[in-house]
Amino acid sequence: MYSKINKILFIVILLITALNCFGSQNQRTKTDSIIYYVEKNKPLKAISFARKESESSLLNKNYNHYCDVMIRKSEIFRNINDYENALNTLYEALAIAEKNNLKSKQCLIYRGIGNLNGLTFEFTKAKKYLHKALKIAKTLNDNDLLSKANQGLLRIHYETGSDSVDYYLKKIAYYSSKSNDLYERFKNYSNFSKIYLDKGNPDGKKYLDSAYIFAKKIGRKDNIANTLNDLGVYYMNILKDNKKALEAFFQVLKLYPNSENSKILSVSYSNISYAYEQMGDYKKALEYNNKYYDLFSEISSGRLNAARQEIETKYQIKKIEDEFKEKQSLIEERQARNQKLLLLFASIFILAGFIFYFYYQNLLLKQKNKIKDLDNDLQYKIISATLDGQDQERNKISGILHDHVSAILSSVGLHLSAFESSLTKEQIEDLKKTRSLLKDAHDKVRDLSHELVPPLLVKLGLQYALKDLCENNSNSLLSFEFHSTLAREKRFHPDFENRIYFIVSELLNNIIKHSEATNAKLSIEELGDKLHITIEDNGKGFNTNNINKSNGFGLTQIRARVNNMNGKMKIKSEPNKGTIINITVDE
Repeated sequence: MYSKINKILFIVILLITALNCFGSQNQRTKTDSIIYYVEKNKPLKAISFARKESESSLLNKNYNHYCDVMIRKSEIFRNINDYENALNTLYEALAIAEKNNLKSKQCLIYRGIGNLNGLTFEFTKAKKYLHKALKIAKTLNDNDLLSKANQGLLRIHYETGSDSVDYYLKKIAYYSSKSNDLYERFKNYSNFSKIYLDKGNPDGKKYLDSAYIFAKKIGRKDNIANTLNDLGVYYMNILKDNKKALEAFFQVLKLYPNSENSKILSVSYSNISYAYEQMGDYKKALEYNNKYYDLFSEISSGRLNAARQEIETKYQIKKIEDEFKEKQSLIEERQARNQKLLLLFASIFILAGFIFYFYYQNLLLKQKNKIKDLDNDLQYKIISATLDGQDQERNKISGILHDHVSAILSSVGLHLSAFESSLTKEQIEDLKKTRSLLKDAHDKVRDLSHELVPPLLVKLGLQYALKDLCENNSNSLLSFEFHSTLAREKRFHPDFENRIYFIVSELLNNIIKHSEATNAKLSIEELGDKLHITIEDNGKGFNTNNINKSNGFGLTQIRARVNNMNGKMKIKSEPNKGTIINITVDE
């Protein structure tokens, strides 16, 4: 009896296992089919399959899989130099990823858009999207995404000859070492080998060998081809063995008998031409050089340049239309609900009258509050615009005083010196008085210029200027301490430093004039992309509810300026308990 039951259970388990294996195999086949068609040089079939998969994923609301398929589809378009469709595909996926808050997919899509712009030499746009990808990767703290985003930025900085190449190399090495992704480890070794070999350092060979091992493990032709190209460059430039270099380059050509990857082949053709030139075979060098230029012109004039703005515009319009439709739907739903309420109120007229009255009063109150909020916001903007204008005028006047008026006064002094030898004693005495008056005028112009824009702020930066401000305002009655965790050489944008300096300067003046404090402290630190400023004193404090009643520049005006810098300002104070002001602004 039990033996029969055990046999039946065993058969059932076998059937379930078989069904599961069949299901997983079927899913794996769907996923791998795109790669299969790409490896078999059938891009149109791969695109067709990807289109069906993406439609099916949307229908089943499997948005993660949809984004993965669209990213893969974009890579296929990119490999056949159809940059317009590659970019369009990524923007379609971006709309879905943003709508469903798929942060990791947004990161990969931004990376793809950045890489496409880099391929067509739009390096500014490429950096913009790659930095977006990096920002999301940092938020998610995902090593694989961080490595991918930094890979893209490394490529752009390498192409533009930037000094930041070593910085991104170290970043990629750090994140790829924590990753289990073979491709990321391959790219890490490949990056190091390229940079070392470009510098003529033979140590790049060991990285190149490691990259080739991982490329073989991954099994993708593009990776193997890129590594063979690098190996050929090593033989040609480092070992000066052009024959061995040609063997490596021709292996790349064999991998693409139908010229399906223009970018990789263009590199090989260029290298082959150079090798033949070094060997003295100028006929073959010219032949492969012509092949290189044919492919290079095809890549550089890809359809992306003509369609990029149109695609981005369509994406933005579609996004706005979707938002409008959602808002319109909400409004219609709200209107329908209000109509039902009105019908219900009609049946019980007296009660409805009271309800409507209170509802109407509440609505008026909300509108008044909204108007008040709008008015406050407008006031803040007017104050901030006024202060920005004052800053511009201050910088302008300081420049005129320092560069023009001061120079003119110095020139006048030189002219007076030139006349001295031809003057009588009495005239020389008058000249000395004139020089004295001229020196006083020069000193006052210089002091006024320094008051308008401190020279220490311009030359050494914000933290040195703030430290000097604290030292100058300290005396026997009131001591200002300064503390900074910023790197010594840290600088910000000049406009940003000016605004922060004068905000802090005004807050310190408030302490001197009103606080009756004996000790105050100014601290600045950088956390992420934000600058944190803390100013505290042991003075008499005040009631924070009376801030709007203050006169002059005042805390209200300071808050307006901080708000205009997309920052936040918090004030903690009580009578006889001192004051702490915290300011946080985006750098």
